[in-house]
Amino acid sequence: MNAPVVIEMEGVAVVSPRNPELPLLEPVDWRVEEGECWVVAGLHGSGKTSLLHTAAGLQTVPRGQLRVFGEPVPLAAGEALTLLRRRVGVVFEGEGRLFPTLTVLENVVLPLRYHLDLSLAAAAAEVAPLMAEFHLDRLASFFPGRIGHAWTRRVALARALALRPALLLLDNPMEGLDPTHLRWWRDFLGALHRGHAWLHGQPQTLVITTDDLRPLLNVGDHFALSAGHQWRIIGDRAEVLASTQRDVRELLGESE
Repeated sequence: MNAPVVIEMEGVAVVSPRNPELPLLEPVDWRVEEGECWVVAGLHGSGKTSLLHTAAGLQTVPRGQLRVFGEPVPLAAGEALTLLRRRVGVVFEGEGRLFPTLTVLENVVLPLRYHLDLSLAAAAAEVAPLMAEFHLDRLASFFPGRIGHAWTRRVALARALALRPALLLLDNPMEGLDPTHLRWWRDFLGALHRGHAWLHGQPQTLVITTDDLRPLLNVGDHFALSAGHQWRIIGDRAEVLASTQRDVRELLGESE
């Protein structure tokens, strides 16, 4: 019996956020089932970020069909879109779009305060296990600009997980990290995928973009490629390693 489908795209045009008439990827035919971990690889500017934003309902779809959790993504703000936002966690690229005037703790608990109307104290108690596991408890009162980009990535991840989403989308989260932080991310994402205590043991459905396949080869179970305005599904880890496609080999760190 097949698992429920979390993301389903049929002939979708993924467009530039600055120019909706400019397709970055088309057509995209893609199914993400519950509990799967997909790694989407591609160079900068290949459309990976727009693909994630489209799946999260942050960008409109000019052509094709998009369903998330079996339902069309709402086109306008309202209760349906708010409910979708609560079920989808997003870790944005770079510094994670944290609010610079909020402390680390205030950034992490923001979804709980906004969606569940919790007090700061109640929200802080709720996320205390995440803050401790992420080693952010000692940084709770700091502002993002004072803690360095590797730690702001963890803050962004903690914020995305605060509501225990059914789907987690991560945009190039390992870019520029040193080996210690890379190891932490690999271990934690692997634990999420298998079923982390924060999610009550439920395996997390993950989509992770990257411009370097190597750190994620042992994390993902499905791999796809965004290149030359085309969407290509590669397969599993063995198929990635066996691929002779030039762009795949480059994303594995090989050069001619």
